[in-house]
Amino acid sequence: MIYLSNFRTAGKDKRAVSIAAMTPKDFEGEVRKDLAPKLSTLTAYKKGEITDMEYIAEYVNVIYSHDIDRLAEELDGHVLLCYCPKTALCHRLLLAQYLHLETRVEFEEIGGFAEAWQVPVKNKAHPLEMALSEDMLNKCDLHGKFPNDNIVGHWRELKKIGALDIFTAGFTC
Repeated sequence: MIYLSNFRTAGKDKRAVSIAAMTPKDFEGEVRKDLAPKLSTLTAYKKGEITDMEYIAEYVNVIYSHDIDRLAEELDGHVLLCYCPKTALCHRLLLAQYLHLETRVEFEEIGGFAEAWQVPVKNKAHPLEMALSEDMLNKCDLHGKFPNDNIVGHWRELKKIGALDIFTAGFTC
């Protein structure tokens, strides 16, 4: 089980791990900057210069730059923290959701929303799919290998065929 919260609620928890771009000076837990969104992406998002979907796409690249199985194992039992309120679209929730889809690890927001899958993106439930474009499917010979040509939930299969870089903007097969 992976737990989620913010510094205000669980910053003193012994299991706490900061995954924020900038961690509070008085935080004494583990810091995982490799799981934080890029500061430039976060700044652009907060200023309204990029959309929710662009923010999600940028952060998905951060998630998939890791070995997903190993990451889920490393984070199991920990509380992932950032600054966001419990009802916001937040990278800690995205990370937990993608880890769940890929590895089935369970997650829970401490004292937060009742249903972690329903955090809104501009009043709509955000899609956790990364559908492949026709070009990607053709270039990588992936037609029919994944349900609805959706690669989320198929990290292991992509790893086996050497196509993990499909999550990055400049993927090659």
